[in-house]
Amino acid sequence: GESEEAWGLLRRRLGLITAEPLEPLFKEAYWATRSSLAGPPQAPSLLWPLLAEGNPKSRDVVPVIRFTSKAIIEKVKEGQKLTTGGKFADALGIFRSALQAIPLSAATDATDEKNLLDMIECAREYVNFTRLEVARKQLGPEALARNIEMAAYLTCCKVQSKTHQCLALQLAMFTSFKAQNFVTAASFARRIVQGSWGDQGAAIVPKAKQVLAQAEKTASDAHAINFDARGSAEALNVCQGSFKLIGASDAVAQCPFCASKYLASYKGKLCETCQLSEIGANTLGIQLRPL
Repeated sequence: GESEEAWGLLRRRLGLITAEPLEPLFKEAYWATRSSLAGPPQAPSLLWPLLAEGNPKSRDVVPVIRFTSKAIIEKVKEGQKLTTGGKFADALGIFRSALQAIPLSAATDATDEKNLLDMIECAREYVNFTRLEVARKQLGPEALARNIEMAAYLTCCKVQSKTHQCLALQLAMFTSFKAQNFVTAASFARRIVQGSWGDQGAAIVPKAKQVLAQAEKTASDAHAINFDARGSAEALNVCQGSFKLIGASDAVAQCPFCASKYLASYKGKLCETCQLSEIGANTLGIQLRPL
């Protein structure tokens, strides 16, 4: 119940500037540690703590952890299913909820701690992936070049699933091809052909080969976009505030919690990915188990 102390700790550790998204998670974590026992007639119920280790008479007790690494991984898997089904807005809410729950978790050992830290990276990439696609879908028909550009940026997101990596490449390839950006479309088609996609490859690789053959005949782009089709997508960084590429010489600010990257002009603002921390804040960093 010491919420003010918890807020202060999160400010020092993560640069927290808004606690609003965490309030329902704090309540959930709090009630997960308590049970209610019916008392005698006309008497109030008895509140009884739920402990992972120890007993109420002991000084060294460990409460039940609501947001375990297993629970967070399951939440991420739920978001991944929604992503596969094309429900990007719904998936965004699930991934962000998983990301925001991690500071309220506690690792049992070094392996558990690593799993939680890996989930920060995984959830961050999926939040940014789904945010980008939700924003792209809101573009009007007049913003065709920007549409191609944002579809290309989807392929820069380091999402965990091969299915979603392939999905991003397909979307970027077809978006570029339909808009007559044939050089750009060819680069995505080539990545699909050269990749390893398991069972889904049987359906998409032949289509990619067709797109590649037709695109190479024309070899031109109708729209100028800020994306190097010949460069390495993994080396590109997208500002999560503007959805614009961060240049090699641009100053960068980073979220102290989720490590999303921004142009330096966003320093001091709320991180759009986790919606918790101050971009560029100097903090102690997250701690998930005692040192």
